[in-house]
Amino acid sequence: MSEIERILNAREKKGKKNFLSKINFFIKKNLNIIFGNYYEFNKFKKKKKTFQGWGLITTDTVPPWKNQDNKENIFFNKTNENLKDLADSKDFRLTQFDYEDANYRKILDELSWRHYIVFNSVLLAAKNASQNMINLAECGVCDGLTIYFAAEACKLSNIEKKIYLYDAWENLGNDKLRFNYDYLNIDITKKNLENFNDNLIFNKGLIPDVFQNAENPAQLDWLHIDLNSSEATKSSLDFFFDKLKLGGVILFDDYGGFEDTRKIIDEFFKNKNGHFTNYPTGQGIFIKI
Repeated sequence: MSEIERILNAREKKGKKNFLSKINFFIKKNLNIIFGNYYEFNKFKKKKKTFQGWGLITTDTVPPWKNQDNKENIFFNKTNENLKDLADSKDFRLTQFDYEDANYRKILDELSWRHYIVFNSVLLAAKNASQNMINLAECGVCDGLTIYFAAEACKLSNIEKKIYLYDAWENLGNDKLRFNYDYLNIDITKKNLENFNDNLIFNKGLIPDVFQNAENPAQLDWLHIDLNSSEATKSSLDFFFDKLKLGGVILFDDYGGFEDTRKIIDEFFKNKNGHFTNYPTGQGIFIKI
């Protein structure tokens, strides 16, 4: 129980305690001492969950995409529901979660907060843009899930876009990485993103080597880094940061989940003009100012 909730509950109950309630309080207090947080945990379990997934559980606050009075939230919710249909019909393949009895709708529900932050980070970059055209880049594309939401955010913003994608799309065989990514296939990603193909530039190769011969943007409004590698994250920042415009956004997927990556990101931004925010999802956003 939070201190705020404890005080509010105490104020509400003040003056209403009788002998039995005092006994009840004494029993609960001592059960907590004996069994740790067992009572609080059970009380929490009984609460209605408003969101559960990606390491988060909320019980009292309603997720923002449930607010149907906000056109951006309505658009996000529609995008999310459309993607669930595509995943169910295998018109958008999630190879990262490919399994015989995988519930793709539930998986995408659990990723909603992650994708809501992706979606809104692109809306922010579009609003900060000085022209009706923005350049986006992603390092670590996988099946194209993140870029799907990024491209849809551009559609809502009614802004032209060019999207530069960087990934090896092959078995990396690196012991330092959490996964070897042998399930990735560039052709599957292209098929997943076929509705946006006119705006996409696929650069296949390992970071940082791929930067040397890739088609790269001269300037950038939005960058997403999801590499599960501190070294590749640092290389991506070194290559793209000077290209990022004022008001541009860098979104990190791994900031809260990988300590070595977090340390590299913190060190990189020590003397940079901008603002960094870390989110409960583990994501982090830097805005250049």
